[in-house]
Amino acid sequence: MSKYSLAGSAGKISNKTFKRFLEELGSKNPTPGGGAVAAMSGAMAASLVEMVCNLTKDKRANTLKTKALKYKKEFQKLADDDVDAFNLVMKNWKTNKRKSSLKKAADVPLKVALLSVEVEKLAKQLIKFGNKNAYSDTKTAIHLSKAAKASALENVKINLVMIKDKRFTDRVKKAIIHI
Repeated sequence: MSKYSLAGSAGKISNKTFKRFLEELGSKNPTPGGGAVAAMSGAMAASLVEMVCNLTKDKRANTLKTKALKYKKEFQKLADDDVDAFNLVMKNWKTNKRKSSLKKAADVPLKVALLSVEVEKLAKQLIKFGNKNAYSDTKTAIHLSKAAKASALENVKINLVMIKDKRFTDRVKKAIIHI
């Protein structure tokens, strides 16, 4: 086990209680960190969309709910992927595998940012016809999606600084502009 692995855990963030996740987040271990938090913020945004869909009688909510469930699972996987990517960077820091590790560490939060945009779109659709008693929940989903995106992009940017592959960094920077 890497010295950066989650102390005393089975590893998967989605298998933890929220209390345990927060304890590990506040520990002196560098993982889970901001990237995992960005992904879990996205998962919470998707969960709020799901909840409001469950409270909404309009049939259009069913399609949004299906997408929200899918995105929630993807975010949970990405939270774990972010921890794994960081651990891989630390493991390969002084080896020739460092470049590919850093690229993965940039790709994971880029996926989180892109997925966050999709959840924000769902919430913005839902605000138009969703249960009005859950309006603040839908708005919270929008705000959490934006926070997840912004946080994920910070993680992308910090990793890009260490990547020397100009083609890769140019491609990622171009993607960021369009998010």
